[in-house]
Amino acid sequence: MRGIFRQTRWFAAVCLGLAAVWQGTAQESTRPAGLSINTWVREDVFAGFLFDDLERFEVGVKKIDEALKSNPDDPQTLAWRGDAELYRAVRAHEAGKAAEFARLYERATGMIERAYTLGPKDQGVLAITGGGYATLGDRLPAAQKAEAWKRALTRYEALAAEQAQFAAQLPLHLRGELLAGLAQSAQRSGEVEKTKKYLQDVVDALPGSPYEPIAKRWLAEPEAAAKGKLACQTCHDAGRLKNRLAVIGK
Repeated sequence: MRGIFRQTRWFAAVCLGLAAVWQGTAQESTRPAGLSINTWVREDVFAGFLFDDLERFEVGVKKIDEALKSNPDDPQTLAWRGDAELYRAVRAHEAGKAAEFARLYERATGMIERAYTLGPKDQGVLAITGGGYATLGDRLPAAQKAEAWKRALTRYEALAAEQAQFAAQLPLHLRGELLAGLAQSAQRSGEVEKTKKYLQDVVDALPGSPYEPIAKRWLAEPEAAAKGKLACQTCHDAGRLKNRLAVIGK
């Protein structure tokens, strides 16, 4: 059982719904021994994604780049780097910088898709790349938005396949975010029947959860889903990096 949760905590690393206040993190760019790349960079990268905290975001990018120096083909680290570049592309688009957006988007998707090629069944890669596309998909131009959501759906479905044997044993957050990611990416991709199925899965598997009433509404009122959000209805505890560093004695 312990091995199962080690495998699946990668998915927790890409939840898009941190509601708690961000706590301080180490500024060093060299990752301590025994610390996963996900815990090492997650809070910094998400500070950019969710709060546009560029200073904190660049701390995360520096950590990722340092890790890539020693292993440029590590798929999970490469996936994080692609997500970071995708965020930069989104910001360029929102600033009206079309040429810069095109350059950054091509670079970002090149990294993300290379990570996926290197680790097509790696749960960390599937979660990081799927979550990145899902986090930023609605902020992209129309053509790239469609592409991003279809890729997100591919990743979520692959992750579901990898976790199928033990999905029922996962904590609410992990089960909820996977099912919600499946439903929302299917909806955004125009997959009507898949959307219905995944929404019903949410209702059946997560009664009484924050996901259930939203899924029920989307089933009853499909038009409500167009601008709605199902994913990220539960959150990580704040300060996971700080706590983990304390455990390993950093």
